[in-house]
Amino acid sequence: MAFDPWEPYRDLRFAGTREHPEHGSCFIAEGRILVEDLLSAGRAGRLQVVSVAATTTAAEAARALLPEGTELLVAEPGALSELAGFSFHRGLMALAKVPPPPPVSALLQARRLLVLPRLYDGENLGLLLRSAAALGLDGVLAGPGPGLWSRRTVRVSMGAVWRIPVWRVEDPWPLLADWRAAGPGSEIVAAALTPQAGDARRWQPAPRSALVMGPEDTGLDPDQLACCDRAVAIPMASGMDSLNVAAAGAILMFRMMEQP
Repeated sequence: MAFDPWEPYRDLRFAGTREHPEHGSCFIAEGRILVEDLLSAGRAGRLQVVSVAATTTAAEAARALLPEGTELLVAEPGALSELAGFSFHRGLMALAKVPPPPPVSALLQARRLLVLPRLYDGENLGLLLRSAAALGLDGVLAGPGPGLWSRRTVRVSMGAVWRIPVWRVEDPWPLLADWRAAGPGSEIVAAALTPQAGDARRWQPAPRSALVMGPEDTGLDPDQLACCDRAVAIPMASGMDSLNVAAAGAILMFRMMEQP
C-alpha cells in the first residue's frame, strides 16, 4: 500500500514524533512564523523538510520558500482542521526529519550550559529551550521528560529546538561530570530554595558555568544537590514561595549571560 503523505498530519493535538517510511522519525511544526523558520533552516541544509501542508490561501507564498525536494500539500482550511483534530487556522504545517543529536565533544566545550535532569511538562521544556537559545547559551543537557520533538515542545520553543544544541540522555550526571573535568574554571550551579543557597542577584558565574534546574514538583533532591558546587536562589516577595521553573530559568540564564 502506498504511503499517504497526509497521514503524519492526522490527529495532532497530543502528537509526538511521526514515523515516516523513508525518512524515519519526523516532527511537526505549525504556524506561519515557525514553518517559515523551519523552511529557512531546510534551505540552508540544517534540516530536512519532508513536506508542507498549506491552506489554499497560504500555498502560493509557501511554494516560493520550499527547500529542494520538499512536497507541498494543499487543502481547504476545513479539511486541514478535520485532519489535525482541532480548529487549525494558522495556514501552514510542516513535517521534518528529526536531526541527529549533536556530538558530545561540542557539549564538553560549552561555556554556558543549562541542565534539566528531569521535567514533566512539555510547555516548560519548550519555554526553557526558547530562553536558552534567545539568551545565547551554548546548549542544553536534558534527562528524561517530555518529547523533545513533540508538537507542543516544538511550538512553544518557537524553533529553539533546532536552533540550540540539545543533548538528551537517560542520566545526565555522568556527562555533566565529564563537562566539569573538561576545562578549568568549571562550576555546576543548582537553582534551589535551600538555606545555603546564595542570592542570585550577587551570583558571579564562573568562566564555565552549568545551571541545573530541578523538576516542577520537587526540585533537585539532596543527592543531586551534592553533585553541584553551590546553589543560588531568586529572592521572593509578596508572600510567594517560588517561581515556575521556566520563569526562574529565564531569570537565572539572563544573570548567567550577563557575565563575560
